[in-house]
Amino acid sequence: MNQPFIKIRLMHEKDFDDVVRIDKKILGVSRLEYYKLKFELLFKSGEYLPTSLVAEDENGTLIGFIMGELYIGEFGISREGASIDTVGVDPDCRRQGIDKKLTTEFVDHLKQLGVQKINTLVEKEDARLMNYFNANRFSPSKAVINLERSI
Repeated sequence: MNQPFIKIRLMHEKDFDDVVRIDKKILGVSRLEYYKLKFELLFKSGEYLPTSLVAEDENGTLIGFIMGELYIGEFGISREGASIDTVGVDPDCRRQGIDKKLTTEFVDHLKQLGVQKINTLVEKEDARLMNYFNANRFSPSKAVINLERSI
C-alpha cells in the first residue's frame, strides 16, 4: 500500500483560513474568534517562536495542523516544557497517518528547541482524542493536576 505524499512544515499566518476550515469541518461549528486570538498571539505578538505545524497534500492543500506553544515560566513550569492545544486533520483525509506524522514532527521539532516535556488537556469523555494521545505515547501527568471550580 502506497503512503500518500504528506509535507509537514511550520505554520504561517496565511494558513488561517485553512485551519479554521478544517476545525469547522471536524467540530461542525466555527471557532473563528478562538483562531483569531491564537493567530494574533502566534504571529503578531512579536514573541513568536515557531512551534505549530501544518500538513499539506501533494497539491499543497492544507489537510492538517497541530498547534502548541513553549512555556516561558507559566505556573512555575520550567522553560523546558511545551503544550499542544489544538490538533486537526481534515475528516476526508483521516486514516492516512497524517496525525501521527504531525505529532512526530512536532515532538522532534520541540526536542531540537530543548523541550523535555509536552502537556495537553483532554476531556475525560473524549475517547477519540484520548486514543490519539495514547497512541502518541502521552499518559496522565504525575507532576501536574488540573484543578477547576464551578461558578
